[in-house]
Amino acid sequence: MEIRHFITFKKIIECGSFTHAAEQLGYTQSTVTSHIQALETHLGAPLFDRLGRKIHLTETGSRLLQYSQEMLKTYEKIENMANETGDLKGELRIAAPESLTVYRLEPVLREYRKRFPHVSIKLSNATCGANKRALLSGDADVAFLIVPELQESDLVVHPLAEEPIVVIGSPDHPITALDSRYHNRTLEECLIANERDCSYRTMFEEYLRDRHITPSHIMELWSIEAMKRCVASGLGFACLPLLAVMEELRDHKLRLIPFEGSFRKVFSQMIYHKNKWLSPALTAFIEITLRHAKDWSYEEYAG
Repeated sequence: MEIRHFITFKKIIECGSFTHAAEQLGYTQSTVTSHIQALETHLGAPLFDRLGRKIHLTETGSRLLQYSQEMLKTYEKIENMANETGDLKGELRIAAPESLTVYRLEPVLREYRKRFPHVSIKLSNATCGANKRALLSGDADVAFLIVPELQESDLVVHPLAEEPIVVIGSPDHPITALDSRYHNRTLEECLIANERDCSYRTMFEEYLRDRHITPSHIMELWSIEAMKRCVASGLGFACLPLLAVMEELRDHKLRLIPFEGSFRKVFSQMIYHKNKWLSPALTAFIEITLRHAKDWSYEEYAG
């Protein structure tokens, strides 16, 4: 048995198939199959039940997964031993929403890449819910969220900055203010929104339901940039973090739509598992992020 066999085994479980594991690892499918066969031959039992296109762990496979996870964590520590005295190396897996990646993390990543060019950075963008799940499943070393302040016993949480959530429309949008005039009404305007798992979309839809305000329909888009362009062109209104629309508000391509009441306060937050070993690469990233976050504010924005 070799360490790469266990890496392949874990990757198959993460991907749900031999084919996808081969693609991510850069192997041929026959190589992936041979790795699993080597483990099965050594253990004298199959690791997977293959039922049609789906694979399921056998009892032996489930037991091996637990040992494999422990062993691969130890392997990661050994691989990073040289980093303690020399140039940082290894891999850093970051999960973050698009808004924080584009409008907050760019200078953090630029500094980190300049100081530690030998660390491989894998950055995935998804909703806050998906990013948290990636962290808890071990697919990410550190995750970023924009949600109400977290307090969870199994996580280390660093609140970074309060992130105001705003409602926006085009400069000539017919809704001048989302006030009591629109309660118990179906609007003619379309709500332009991102994924359903998005924290501030969920918050805004609850706000509308509480006041019985119904958009004519909902247009789901794949990116904040696409949402802003559609709103600016007059296709509807949207709810986004202020950090994502500051430039367009200054340039009068978008305008704020005031609304009665308020949303729950949400914060950009960096999280990692309390039981995770903090490699030198991850420790350095956390330190750089916390230093940059001290300068995150909206004082310069005049509204």
